[in-house]
Amino acid sequence: MKKTVRLILPVLAALTLAQAAQATTPSRVVQGTTELEGEVAKLGETFTLGKQSPLNFTLLKVEYSVGHVVIGNTVYSPKAAEKLLLLHFAVHNPQRRDVRYYWPDLKFTAVDAQDRNHPYAQAVARDGTTERLEINLKPAQKVNVLTVIRVPAGGGVPKLLVQREAALLRYDLRGQVQPLPKAVADPTDTSGATPLTQVPAALKTFNPLERFDVRLDDVKFTGEALNGKAPAAGQRYLSAVFTLRNMEPGGGRYAWSDFKPMLRDADGERVEYNGLLLKASRDETAGGTLGAGEEVRVRFFFALPANVNGQTLTLADGTGRAYVYDVSGVR
Repeated sequence: MKKTVRLILPVLAALTLAQAAQATTPSRVVQGTTELEGEVAKLGETFTLGKQSPLNFTLLKVEYSVGHVVIGNTVYSPKAAEKLLLLHFAVHNPQRRDVRYYWPDLKFTAVDAQDRNHPYAQAVARDGTTERLEINLKPAQKVNVLTVIRVPAGGGVPKLLVQREAALLRYDLRGQVQPLPKAVADPTDTSGATPLTQVPAALKTFNPLERFDVRLDDVKFTGEALNGKAPAAGQRYLSAVFTLRNMEPGGGRYAWSDFKPMLRDADGERVEYNGLLLKASRDETAGGTLGAGEEVRVRFFFALPANVNGQTLTLADGTGRAYVYDVSGVR
């Protein structure tokens, strides 16, 4: 009997020590948040969002763009590494009283293929206009609205979140977004979601360039004096006349520093910009202010050897994509 007791006592002691250690060891706690609950939604479906002040919401169309969107006094224009996601939707008042609607009342978040969130511009317009929208909706009144989100240039945007109060809608945008126009779309992305950074452009056609629409009107070689100087011996000037159209609703300035033109000659050599912007038909410096929608004709020029032609003329604004004009036929 004594031998049995001696064997049991060490075992009991070991169990007691293990239990005491377990009692003093704090349990591991992992903090975090769960994904917000939301309703799966599709384009064209109508949802009532919000309990305190409900609104009916219908997402009508989603499209990619590299143009500029004007809302109020602001021009939204994508940089070279960006494109715009345009959201067209309808808001309807289901209540028996007036309800105000403006930009904070619905929140939009685009989620890219790397699960990065991109918030909307915190501005809405009456669709089809540049009018910044803030409206008291009468009972049963409906309004069509536009907002914009800056998203990465490369690839598609698969998800969109729409929120009002605690209500959340989740849209699967794969295959649902209107692609970019073929003229600006990278042909290696068959979905039409990726824009070119160097866009081939034609004469006599306006293209969006940050705060301006730009159009190449005429390209020629000349021996006339420009900026008060005739071409050096054995050289000639390539003169390029553009029309600039100001897109800022409140008007804005224009100057040589707004643009980054570059010429590549027939030998493949880069001819850098000389920092001069002239009036289209006079040897005078151009610059000043333009009202909303006003146009002005200006001229860039480059010195080339008399026996060398141009190949391409590129115009960019330093932050946005560039437009490339074929000038190889100019003699």
